[in-house]
Amino acid sequence: MQPKRTVRGAKRTKLIVAALLIAFLYLLLRLKPAKTHSVAPKKFTVTKDGYTEEAIKEDEDTEQILDSGYGRNVEFYDLDNYLGKGALNVDKSKDVVLFLMPLRNAEHVLPMAFHNMMNLTYDHSLIDIAFLVSDCSPGDTTLDTVLEYSVALQNGTLADDLLEQERIKKKANVQGSSDLYQLYMDPDYIANVQRAYNSPESYHKDYRKPFRSVTIFTKDFGQIIGQGFSDRHAVKVQGIRRKLMGRARNWLTSSALQPYHSWVYWRDVDIETCPGLVIQDLMKHDYDVTVPNIWRPLPTYLGGEQPYDLNSWMESDPALALAKTLEEDDVIVEGYAEYPTYRVHLAYIREADGNPDDIVDLDGIGGVSILAKARIIRQGVNFPAFSLWNHAETEAFGKMARAMGFRVGGLPHYTIWHIFEPSEDDLKHIAKLERKKRRQLKA
Repeated sequence: MQPKRTVRGAKRTKLIVAALLIAFLYLLLRLKPAKTHSVAPKKFTVTKDGYTEEAIKEDEDTEQILDSGYGRNVEFYDLDNYLGKGALNVDKSKDVVLFLMPLRNAEHVLPMAFHNMMNLTYDHSLIDIAFLVSDCSPGDTTLDTVLEYSVALQNGTLADDLLEQERIKKKANVQGSSDLYQLYMDPDYIANVQRAYNSPESYHKDYRKPFRSVTIFTKDFGQIIGQGFSDRHAVKVQGIRRKLMGRARNWLTSSALQPYHSWVYWRDVDIETCPGLVIQDLMKHDYDVTVPNIWRPLPTYLGGEQPYDLNSWMESDPALALAKTLEEDDVIVEGYAEYPTYRVHLAYIREADGNPDDIVDLDGIGGVSILAKARIIRQGVNFPAFSLWNHAETEAFGKMARAMGFRVGGLPHYTIWHIFEPSEDDLKHIAKLERKKRRQLKA
């Protein structure tokens, strides 16, 4: 005889059955195929100046996807629209330029470098700036300074900040012994430099205009060679130094280059005076790589001026013969007695009153100021961080570009002025002159 179920037990059974039924219905709904969505196709209209796009919306579900942002993470670039058309019509060029500047222990020249950047007359809204700070010495403030200046640059306040810094410096009469060389420079040159950096009335109208973007990268490469003039220019360190510099340039370029960049402009930080039109002036030539001539001022007792960059040259038979006698890893260094190349150097064919638009074909190039079409980078031209045909970095860049069929040119009469960096011997000689001057005053 079965036990009689109580009322409470019957209610408990009904509740369990109801719960199981609800759970079954929930699972059934969860397993029902969800409605699929498709991202709206984009219609592209390609023109000679680029392309425009128009989204074709299909239904309300697609609109919701687009509104959420998930439908916008597909980008399209026709790279034929970014080949560097500025050479055809510089004045109307809307090409975006990538401006690259490697930095190491550069805090003392950053005010000068940022002044020169603001002085560029190419539309600032079409220039992306990227810095690479690497291998700085302990206690160096290059990274902090470039970050501070970049923020002020984009806020439009940097020009006034730098002028105020200069006023404070002059008021405090701060002058180090390393600045004494200025007393022995051509007065006209010094006056020109002062006007360039301390005369707001001479700035162009968009001097304070922010740039399209500024990006700062950091990456060390194990560079231990000093930044002093004697350290950097000793022949025994040139091969090692240039290979490391090649690595740095390649890291900066590959990190910053975007599909919409048509040109890449490399600029060293220690340029003293440079025309604001330099990008347009280099861009207007029908070359894939173009460099200006680089000279530097000297104290009057040394002649007043001197070619600085000998890395821009035309190849010679003696240099090719020399390369055959070297080890594969050796790097030929121009301007040193150990490497008699007898090449024609861009620096030595300069005429002070020559036509700045004259251009000659080159094989090797220097790295102080380089404008190149971005397409050659995309096709594989780079700064070899190894010995390529017994060259490295910028000189190997030029030879590689030539080997790949690109045109490499230099402007012999278009001059950019590098700062004068007094060597230890220069400083000793200037100190000697100062002591002589004091003795004469006392007499």
